[in-house]
Amino acid sequence: MKKIFLISIFLLVSSNLLANTLEYKGLEKLSKNNTFMNNKGEPYSIEEISDKKNSLIIIYNHGSTQDHKQDPCKFKPKFGYVWNGAVVPAILKLHNKKINGLEVKIYRVCSGVKGMSVKNQKKYRKELKSKGKINLVDEHKIIKRPKIILNEVENLKNLGFDKIILSGYSAGGWSSLVLQSKYPEKIIGTIAFNPAFAGPKKEWQKKYPEWGAFREDSINKLKKTDTINAIVFAHKDDTFEDPKTLSFFENFKDLNLIDYSELKPTTCTYADGDKKMSSDKGHNIPQSKCFTKYLDDKNYLISFLENILR
Repeated sequence: MKKIFLISIFLLVSSNLLANTLEYKGLEKLSKNNTFMNNKGEPYSIEEISDKKNSLIIIYNHGSTQDHKQDPCKFKPKFGYVWNGAVVPAILKLHNKKINGLEVKIYRVCSGVKGMSVKNQKKYRKELKSKGKINLVDEHKIIKRPKIILNEVENLKNLGFDKIILSGYSAGGWSSLVLQSKYPEKIIGTIAFNPAFAGPKKEWQKKYPEWGAFREDSINKLKKTDTINAIVFAHKDDTFEDPKTLSFFENFKDLNLIDYSELKPTTCTYADGDKKMSSDKGHNIPQSKCFTKYLDDKNYLISFLENILR
């Protein structure tokens, strides 16, 4: 009876907050896949967490596909399959770790609502060409996703979790950094793996200049603060963003931009097996076994968490 009551309260709080703050099409269905995950990437119930006050919640955010498509985010993704919404293995390894007296719990958020239609994206391309600037009135995913993540932050805080940090891969990493820059009082830190915003570099730099403009607008909003408590990982063989395109992050206080280009894609295998990565897969390295080992050897994540919890 108590178990049913707790589940009911959790669903009631979540649905009420969702209804009061967000009205994105398909979000209610998508949010059913939001869940706590163990070190094997398997979902488990909030009821298994007995001490919320002494828990450190890492809210993980998946990557993204084209803006007009919904991002895949399965309830039980295969281990390491970040394109299905699986949590980066290096984050999963933190499950139940004790950091400065707090026990780490991983909460995966499915935030893959659709962004702008292709028609609207073309509209902005024409506007940029004719006027030299864009008056953005629609919401692309990087505008929508931080709102969705913030909603989950509020849900978890209402349920008794006080210490929350964000983590994300690709667009999930970028969204996490955007959100933490705006709400440092709610989110104490961010771990971003290969953060990306607007698709492959060759697209937002040339083929789809409107996305270059959207990206620049996002950067300008990030710059409204001079401090972001975060650790950001970037690789030179990433076709989306690299240490050079992300170098603007070096201007933020308390942000550590890690160039891990010494780790070669061709020496890595995917987390779920022994398949080798090709040389152009720098963006995929965070899902590899060698990346997890690399972070362990350098003690990057544990050190970051210990520092922000001092």
